[in-house]
Amino acid sequence: MKKFLIVCLSIISVFTIYAFNVSYDTNYTVIETIESVEIREYPESIFASYYTNGSGNNSQFRVLANYIFGGNDRQEQIGMTSPVNMKISSENNEMLFLMPNRYNKINLPKPNNINIDIITVEKRKVATLRFSGYSNTDKVNKKKAQLIETLNKHNIKHTNEYELLIYDSPYKLLNRRNEVLVVLP
Repeated sequence: MKKFLIVCLSIISVFTIYAFNVSYDTNYTVIETIESVEIREYPESIFASYYTNGSGNNSQFRVLANYIFGGNDRQEQIGMTSPVNMKISSENNEMLFLMPNRYNKINLPKPNNINIDIITVEKRKVATLRFSGYSNTDKVNKKKAQLIETLNKHNIKHTNEYELLIYDSPYKLLNRRNEVLVVLP
């Protein structure tokens, strides 16, 4: 029981820090808006990536949060950015944290956890569809279908690389921002 309480308090602490110390990075340019879909261009970006073969976004979040809260070779705190990306088209359950602009592959602290990868995502063009509330599988699948339908209707080719972007902490109850994203060729 004591271990359970400690784990719960740890999770609440991490989410509380996330709730109040998030930097909202709009590191993209909107190229065009079609109905409720935004076509965007993202610059090359560096992410901390962690994945598991099973489900469990909480465990992924904790591992990545540990890295940015000092679980690295310099015990340096790295600012939390938003959104948190989750790849939803991968067979692995992958979560990514965007690294702040002040870092590059050379000056970014190395994770203590060998299962965290530091990856570079090349400049890319994407289509996104925004929705509010808390995300769940049914809602994400409906928004993904709506995104595909809009793109097909306007003859916009897309890949099968989908991501869920979560902008807000779990403690934010109103005006939550989420997006389903698909990479364009």
